[in-house]
Amino acid sequence: MKIPLWQVFRLRTALLISFIGLTLFSGLSITLLSLRLSYTARVNYTQEVGHLLTQAVNRNVENFLQDAEDVIEATERFSFKIENGKLNYPLLLSTLAQSLIINHNLGTAFYTEEITGYTLKLSLDQKLGYKYSARSPTQFSKSSVYLEKDVIVEEIIPNSSGTFTLKTYSYPDFPNKPLSVDENGGYDYRKRPFYVQGKAQPVFQKGEWTNCYNFLNNFKEIKSGLLYSTGLGDDKGELFAVLAMGLSTEWISGYLNETMHEIHKKGINSFIFEKLSDQSKKVLAHSLMDDVFPKDQDGNTIYYAQPKDMKDPAIEKMILSVSDSLLNGLELHSDFEKLFHFDVDGSDYVGIIKTVLPGTSPDWYVCLYVPEKVLFSNAYWHFYLAIGVLASVMVISVILSFVLARSASKPIESLVQLAQKIGKLDFTNKVNDNSKIIEIKNLSHSMNLMQIGLQAFTQYLPKDVLKSLFDAGTGATPGGIEKDVAIMFADIVNFTHYSESLSPNDLVLQLNEYLGCFSSVIIKNEGTVDKYIGDAVMAYWNAPRDCDDYAFKACKTAIQGLQKLFFLQQEWARLNKPILKARVGINTGNVVLGNIGTEEHLSYTVIGDNVNLASRLEGLNKVYDTTIMISDATLKGCGDRLVSRPIDLVGVKGKDKKIMVHELMGLTNETASKIVNFCTDFKIAFAAYVKKDWPVGLSLFQKLASENPDDKLCQIYVDRCRDYQQNPPDASWDGGYQFHEK
Repeated sequence: MKIPLWQVFRLRTALLISFIGLTLFSGLSITLLSLRLSYTARVNYTQEVGHLLTQAVNRNVENFLQDAEDVIEATERFSFKIENGKLNYPLLLSTLAQSLIINHNLGTAFYTEEITGYTLKLSLDQKLGYKYSARSPTQFSKSSVYLEKDVIVEEIIPNSSGTFTLKTYSYPDFPNKPLSVDENGGYDYRKRPFYVQGKAQPVFQKGEWTNCYNFLNNFKEIKSGLLYSTGLGDDKGELFAVLAMGLSTEWISGYLNETMHEIHKKGINSFIFEKLSDQSKKVLAHSLMDDVFPKDQDGNTIYYAQPKDMKDPAIEKMILSVSDSLLNGLELHSDFEKLFHFDVDGSDYVGIIKTVLPGTSPDWYVCLYVPEKVLFSNAYWHFYLAIGVLASVMVISVILSFVLARSASKPIESLVQLAQKIGKLDFTNKVNDNSKIIEIKNLSHSMNLMQIGLQAFTQYLPKDVLKSLFDAGTGATPGGIEKDVAIMFADIVNFTHYSESLSPNDLVLQLNEYLGCFSSVIIKNEGTVDKYIGDAVMAYWNAPRDCDDYAFKACKTAIQGLQKLFFLQQEWARLNKPILKARVGINTGNVVLGNIGTEEHLSYTVIGDNVNLASRLEGLNKVYDTTIMISDATLKGCGDRLVSRPIDLVGVKGKDKKIMVHELMGLTNETASKIVNFCTDFKIAFAAYVKKDWPVGLSLFQKLASENPDDKLCQIYVDRCRDYQQNPPDASWDGGYQFHEK
């Protein structure tokens, strides 16, 4: 419905009227509403403080736990290598040892094999005074002085009698010089909770945390803690071993103490408790550490205790105030916290509870609590002060109304323009976020962050797809359409060798340089980078946006990508880095394009037989020692603009019909005459081969092989012609070759 013109007015006018009206109304009603406003302010203040503190503590604790998870996940992904049925133990040990040296708050690492019970246990020979710091920019309160010799390795070897031998090493001396050997001092770690849990999980799935339990730290003293464990599978997908990383509850309390260091001065304390399967609760961490935890008969602090045993009675009262129905409800299994009040010996307290890692095991809850008299000590003083200030504000409010109306409307108009440009995926504009009005300042800042986020999101999803969603005003749904595209796969030659010889960090850095090299050329030639598959780049043309001459642009990208890689290889050589080489496969044909997946997770990609063929062509380069292999459909789509030579009529696995494949040598008018002449002579020799003219084919291929001794394909056809000349194929031979492997 169209709004009448007389009902439409500028924001500046509306704000001016609103400011003056609200000021007059406030002056007349302030007396009646003062008490109500004071009460509301107290409630809002409590809610806001609790929300911010709980969010901060919860996030820090989750990050603390994430350190251990990241080590296990990274070790499983990059360091768990089984070759010829044997595990690369040095690589596994190196990753775990370096993780313990770098991150002191990590506890003990375990690796236990399923069949034999063989176990490797790594821990630091702890030094006093080194602990995790939530405030230090380096994450530690003192500089790291741990060395490899400080890593203790315990090797538990199964004996034929059913017992286990324990060998203890300093990491650099493993496995040659044990510090001690105890023939029956080992233990079958397959009985431990972390192993039972890791074994119960499907392999290749994200691990889980155990509940807290007591364990012997370096066979010296009893500690309490928990472990993050995951099952490791062999190349058959069967459980091979369990990998785990432990954290002590004392460490968690220490970290909580660091996080709450400044907040303690305001009377606010924090603790974490765990709900067990029998619905009982235990406190596993407190920001005041040994000031509130009980001690054993030897005076050692017990960092895992019943609420009733804690020295601060407010802890037990708070836990008892939280019903099991609330803990079991959906409220705490999301990004939501619960605020409530409870009484401790006549003193009122305010408490907030929130889950740690909601929806996962174990059930942890972080709690903050503070006496109300501490929280609201200045509330009444502020209330009376506000009354006096309000009287003064009313005098100058009319003057300020004019200023505020202008200050508010101008940036809002800029925000409207920014929102319109963002809707068109135009990220060139930016608004000034230094407004004196906090809400407008925050809104401007949020809009700029949203623009940055959306701009970054276009790096994960094609910009045209994102714009179509904006224009349609609907969410993405599973589905696809058929479309003719050109698909390219670019893969690193012998990447496994480099992944074993380089450190994970160096490998990732150099791999990113390689991927960036190809990706920039793909985007320049109007292609879409679909995904990175390990060391491979998958891209396609003519989707989601239509692209003219897409087959030729894919071939052009391959040529330019290898040219750019050549300059990058020179830089690697100068820096004494490994020289990465690439192979490319290109195919053109009909695919299914769209949102592939489920309602919960979609991937915009292309699938189909022609996609698989492009991948097969890239792999076939290894057989013929070629660099860029293209299908016959791709060659025909480019006309006479490519310099190429026929490779073979091949039957790849998964396709009944054989296809002709070619090696792309260059672009017409941009390729050296020597290469052009070589391709022409090769085509003549190949034609003789296909016509079964073995003597002529052999003579021509021998001449090419002698002129190009490093060309494997020439030698392949010399051998074939010689073989067929002596053992001619039957009449059904079509000139092709069938491959039975991918």
